[in-house]
Amino acid sequence: MAIAILIVYGVFALIALTNLLLMRRPKPGAGPELCVLIPARDESANLRRLLPALLAQDPNLKIYVFDDDSSDGTDKVAAELGATVIRNTDPLPPGWTGKNRACHELGKAATEDSPVGWWLFLDADVEPKSGFVSAMRHLAGTEGLRVGLVTGFPQMLPGQGIEPLFLAWVPWILLATNPFGIVTRTRKGHNRFKNGQVHLWRASVYTSLWPHERVKDKVMEDVSIGRLLAKEGIAVETCSLSRVLAVRMYLTWRETLDGMSKNSYEITGSAGGSVLLAALFIVVGWMWLFAGAEWPWALGLLGTSGLIVDRIVRGAIWPVLVMPIICTIGGFTVLRSLAWKRQGKTRWKGRTYM
Repeated sequence: MAIAILIVYGVFALIALTNLLLMRRPKPGAGPELCVLIPARDESANLRRLLPALLAQDPNLKIYVFDDDSSDGTDKVAAELGATVIRNTDPLPPGWTGKNRACHELGKAATEDSPVGWWLFLDADVEPKSGFVSAMRHLAGTEGLRVGLVTGFPQMLPGQGIEPLFLAWVPWILLATNPFGIVTRTRKGHNRFKNGQVHLWRASVYTSLWPHERVKDKVMEDVSIGRLLAKEGIAVETCSLSRVLAVRMYLTWRETLDGMSKNSYEITGSAGGSVLLAALFIVVGWMWLFAGAEWPWALGLLGTSGLIVDRIVRGAIWPVLVMPIICTIGGFTVLRSLAWKRQGKTRWKGRTYM
């Protein structure tokens, strides 16, 4: 049993290592023009930081902001800072989530108004670093002939106190189990992944799919669109973006737990799948206890996989010391998300999704 446990943990560490070594790290360079599309609900504070940062890198950059029933003056802030604002004229239609409707409407606006061939969707809470816009243009120019979408992992800025404990399982489950780097370099297979925080579409691919309309009822649209792209045979380039982009998703541990409880059910999309995933988290987190005399090596390999993943996303490093707790929190969050779904309590930014 000890050998089997060591192999399992070794595989996690190996996959994480291939991602660290093989995922592309974009650098500033020449490339085609793009426009930026930002869905925003009560994001005035984030837009005051994001829009000037983008325009400082390219004063002529066309930016569209969809104001999704905000109550904090998001539309006025966006307009004052130079963005083209799209306002919803009707309430959220039944069967749509707010973000999917916002992204869909942004795509429609860009179709009518912008001649550029690449659309960069960004969440309002991302923080561009120097060279970000140029790096995304360069990616479109170098990889755009073979892919329809470029996405990636930004730097994950920690919140307050113990907040990183409640988020560290998310990059780990992605980057220690999914060989993005191998798929990138071999151009074989599909990772079935899209990061909703940053995704750069070839406009013609987006309008051939209208992906946000096709997954309009999904709270975690990333997973569903990733699967859609695999089904349609559209190649995706997943990059390590931590040198040019950062994001602070949540500030407190409770915000993080609630935010991920909103999403996590969609990882499997079923009650049975959620229970199985939660059980796997618990098993992975604690099976080192059954490795006998080899338990330090088993626990060390689990920690190594966490350390490598942390170097990709450049987040808080201290949670790596308690990887079993990270896995336990992941399992608990998935079960909490299932409970929310069953009870009709999946709620975010004032809206409840059944």
